[in-house]
Amino acid sequence: MISKTKRAWKPLKNVLTTKKYFIIFLFIAFTFFSISILSKNFKTIINLSKKLSLTESFSFIISLYKGGIVSNSPHSTIILVTISILLGALVSLMFFKIDSNKSIKGSLTKSGTVGAFLGVATPVCAPCGIGLLSLVGLGSVLAFLPYKGTELGVLSIGLLYYSLVSVGNDIDDCKSCKIEINKNKKK
Repeated sequence: MISKTKRAWKPLKNVLTTKKYFIIFLFIAFTFFSISILSKNFKTIINLSKKLSLTESFSFIISLYKGGIVSNSPHSTIILVTISILLGALVSLMFFKIDSNKSIKGSLTKSGTVGAFLGVATPVCAPCGIGLLSLVGLGSVLAFLPYKGTELGVLSIGLLYYSLVSVGNDIDDCKSCKIEINKNKKK
């Protein structure tokens, strides 16, 4: 797996040094992180945004980020940041692969989709139960797991990592992807 990881790193680095794909990476990572941190306060944000000025709303949202990070356990925050980064990188690589091949292959997204779903479904804060599972009434099920849902976060990281390595190696093997990378380097 180490040699596959090393091989996947080069295409990842090349793709993320392209402005378009780096912006996709940042957007996806930040959006996932934001939804996970701010989801328990969406109604409050909407209600207060009508009453507060733009500056006050911005300050309030920043304080929600700080509070969301501080209220989570350190391992939950690390898992959330890791999932956000891996998901952003994976989506960027998938967009690159689609752009360079102009087709979507189902094998690209299977484990990445499962990893992303587990990342979204698993609440960052098990006591709060915020995540997709809680929206369908299954948030408290995580309390019965030995590590209160942390194992699903770790599983999500593993699946996203595996997907990232797989897609990176696919790009490294693909002739049209290498042409696209070289074309982007010349710009």
